[in-house]
Amino acid sequence: MVSTADALPKILFLHIAKTAGTSLVEHFRTLLPEDAIASHGDFLQYPRDKPLPAHEMEQKKFVSGHFGYRHITPYLDGAFSITFLRDPVARALSFYKFCMHPGMQKSFAVARAAQSLGLDGYAQSLLPEVAGMLDNQQTWQLASMYWEEDRRAMKSVSDEDLLNLAKEHLLRFSYVGLTETFPKDFSVIMNRLGLAMPTTVPQHYVTAKPVAREDVSAATLKLLANRQQLDQQLIEWVGQNRALLGA
Repeated sequence: MVSTADALPKILFLHIAKTAGTSLVEHFRTLLPEDAIASHGDFLQYPRDKPLPAHEMEQKKFVSGHFGYRHITPYLDGAFSITFLRDPVARALSFYKFCMHPGMQKSFAVARAAQSLGLDGYAQSLLPEVAGMLDNQQTWQLASMYWEEDRRAMKSVSDEDLLNLAKEHLLRFSYVGLTETFPKDFSVIMNRLGLAMPTTVPQHYVTAKPVAREDVSAATLKLLANRQQLDQQLIEWVGQNRALLGA
């Protein structure tokens, strides 16, 4: 087993929101010194139209964030790269509930929109901050990034080509996991890195009283599914190709 941080490869984690990624990040915080990690909001200070700072990417041992594939392209070679995907409707419902958190309300327009619109209104909303998080976010984040400017820049790209781009990029990752199989995927990642498994699989930010599908109208569930058809196709493809994606 690996005993020191120096023995680990650089680890890159493209974190798609509400895919159990925080559990992975927080576990690595217990393994590595704080100055060896950059994650989450550490990257919010940098301009959206600029690449991630090379000095951060080169000096840190573990780098994670809600950045897009285009941000980490230059750093994939030689790194152990990870991402997780999740059933699109389940992820959308989980994200909606997370938007009710006071910290989200204070920091993000999408959270304030979710609170004011309610779930049914949120599922219908065409506000840019809502569309960015609902309309095939997982596919966009893996193809390039889900921000409005990325969507505008690639508006001529067909849905089929966008989906194929996301698939091609996933094949470059060392490991692609699924939220639904997180304990098993976490174990494989630890083994691949030569790290000992903790006594219990980490769980952080588990949603209290999640929004259950049976409590959501059929019309709203259909709206959410329709807005995430590419994400659904992508996750089905991942399920069919686990062996190619590190599992």
